[in-house]
Amino acid sequence: MIAGVPSQWSVGPPASAAANTATPAPPPPAPEPTSVQGAPAGDHDGETVSVAAAREIVGDGAASAPAVARGRVRISSGGEYTLDRNVIVGRRPKATRITGTMPHLVAVASPEQDISRSHLEIRVEGDSVVAVDLDTTNGSIMHRNGSEPMRLHPHEPMVVVSGDVIDIGDGVSITFEELP
Repeated sequence: MIAGVPSQWSVGPPASAAANTATPAPPPPAPEPTSVQGAPAGDHDGETVSVAAAREIVGDGAASAPAVARGRVRISSGGEYTLDRNVIVGRRPKATRITGTMPHLVAVASPEQDISRSHLEIRVEGDSVVAVDLDTTNGSIMHRNGSEPMRLHPHEPMVVVSGDVIDIGDGVSITFEELP
């Protein structure tokens, strides 16, 4: 316990005396924010849309609606994937941009390194399914019944139909089934 306070220091009144002193008045309320004429309070330019307002405009059902499967793809090295979301195929695929749900990331073996890390993207776009070569070194070849094999151009979506097969190299091919 402290026996005393050195004389050069001053000590305030005892706690009971401090309790009897008047409390300072609270600060006056802040002035209401002013905004652009016609804009709701708190909206600096009248153009801002809140998340809640955007959901009302679009409708809550759009974000929570389950994805509709648009067929499936079968990988020759094994694996079958429903096209309920995008698919990225490669040696070590990764999604560089995600819009909506995370895509299926399908890793395939490529002992000769013919297949790029992220080689081919398969996207559902409306009622169609497209395949996009992701600017690969060795490319992707589309085989369609009744047509000559066709090389996919980098980053150019190619509409695919049931029965199409895309060869991505190293003996790995992707077959499209039950597309609309």
